[in-house]
Amino acid sequence: MGGMTAAPSPSPRPARTANLVLAALGLVGLALLGAAAWIVSRPMTYGWFAYAPLSETMYSPSMASAAIGPLLLAVAGALALGGAAGYVVGRRGRPANPVADDGAGPGDVGQ
Repeated sequence: MGGMTAAPSPSPRPARTANLVLAALGLVGLALLGAAAWIVSRPMTYGWFAYAPLSETMYSPSMASAAIGPLLLAVAGALALGGAAGYVVGRRGRPANPVADDGAGPGDVGQ
C-alpha cells in the first residue's frame, strides 16, 4: 500500500521560541535606547586636578568624548529594534507551512 501520507506539520515550538527571542530583542532595544536617553539627560561635569600645588591647570575632556557612550547605546538599541522589525516584516510574507503551500494547485504537477 504505497499511499500518500500527509506531510508532518511543523511543531509550534520553533515559532514560540522565535517569538520569545523577538520579544526579548525588542525589550533590550527599548532598554538600550532608554538608557541612552537617560544618560544624555543627566548633567555632565568632568574635571580633575593632578597634584594641586604643582599644577595650575585643570584637565577638562571635551564633551564630544563624553557623548560616545550614550551614542553607542543608542546605536545598539536602534540595531536591536531594527533587527526585530526586519524579522517581523520578513516573516510576514512567508507561508505558514512551506511544505504544504508551495503555490501549485492539486493538478499542477510538473508544469
